[in-house]
Formats: sequence, structure tokens, C-alpha cells
Amino acid sequence: METSTTGSPKARSLRPHLQLVIPYTTPELTRAALKSAAVLAQDLGATMRLVGVHVVPYPCPLDHPDVANEHLKNKLAAVAWESALPVRAEVVYGRDRQAAFRQVLGPGALVLLATRKHWWRTAQERLARSLSRAGHSVALLVV
Repeated sequence: METSTTGSPKARSLRPHLQLVIPYTTPELTRAALKSAAVLAQDLGATMRLVGVHVVPYPCPLDHPDVANEHLKNKLAAVAWESALPVRAEVVYGRDRQAAFRQVLGPGALVLLATRKHWWRTAQERLARSLSRAGHSVALLVV
């Protein structure tokens, strides 16, 4: 007897929509996270969201950051373009990187971060811990 994991169209529409959130860290690490997220998103029927937080120093107002918005969008779009599946890229401005990520993520978001293995705690590991403590599901990919 074969069973379908996808269910009927009506059952699929009743399921909550799953988003995989990939924080932009470095181009290399973000590409690795997007590659893994594409496999997960395809298998889970999820969408992918690439979020880049730009920290704006205090002398600058948040609505007038120190870097051109188009430059930041183009940087994210260049990495997102390499993904096998569609990715929604967004730029977020904030004073504190971890706090900005916590604010922009929905409740219980599924976050995928890539990091390199070091004997000290990396910035990606600190971000993963902060998001996990805030109640999000975080997967840390060591490349």
C-alpha cells in the first residue's frame, strides 16, 4: 500500500506555510547555507528567505544609513541568484545585529546558518545561540 506524503490540495492549503530563513553572513557561508536550504525547501515545500542585516552606526539615522540601499540589495541579490530555488532577499537596518534578526523573524522561525569550525565561538554560532534562545529553530551547518 502506497501513501502520499503530500496529501490532497485542500490538506496542503491548510498546512502552515514553512519559511527557511538564511541570515546573510559572508558570501561563502551564505552560499553554503542556501545550497543546503534549497534541498530542505524542496523536500519540505518551503520558501526561502535571505535576510541581510546592516548595522547603522548611531550618528546616522536608521532611515538614512551610511551605505547605499541599492548596494546592499545588489550584494544579497548576487548571492540569492545562485540558488537553485527562488529566494526572497531583504535588507534590514538596525543598531544591533542580533536584535535586528530577532525582530524580523516570525515566531518559531526555522533558521539555517553556515559556519566554519574554529576552537573559538564564531559570530555565526553566537547569532545561532541568540536566535535559539529567542525561541527560533536554528540549524547550524559546519562547512
